[in-house]
Amino acid sequence: MDARLDPTRLLGVPEGSAHVLRNAGGRVTDETLQALLLSHQVFGTREWFLIQHTDCGVRLPDADLAAVLSDETPAVVALVPASFSDLTKAVAADLIRVQQHPHVPAEVQVFGYVYDVRHNQLLEVSPSRHSVS
Repeated sequence: MDARLDPTRLLGVPEGSAHVLRNAGGRVTDETLQALLLSHQVFGTREWFLIQHTDCGVRLPDADLAAVLSDETPAVVALVPASFSDLTKAVAADLIRVQQHPHVPAEVQVFGYVYDVRHNQLLEVSPSRHSVS
């Protein structure tokens, strides 16, 4: 959801050649999975990139996030997944979730990254190299 990030520039793909899904917290939700599957089935996308980034405003301790969200906050915002402190583990968990989903075709390649905002670096994440709790 962060407007500082331009995924097409970051990945080096021409504008208009990628379907970019953004959400608060950047985690793979059921809605994200539905959109990815739709993109594949209708438009034939064959590569999916899951990218988290450092310095995310949603990554507050749960108590701090609860304090920011008031009773007047729409219910949709309350659906943001719980905060997390280890981006690499979060991306690895999302990679596993997507790769193991029964409706994701075998020909779809799924990649995971953490984008370091301060150093302008894209760091690849592999679920097989990271323990996921």
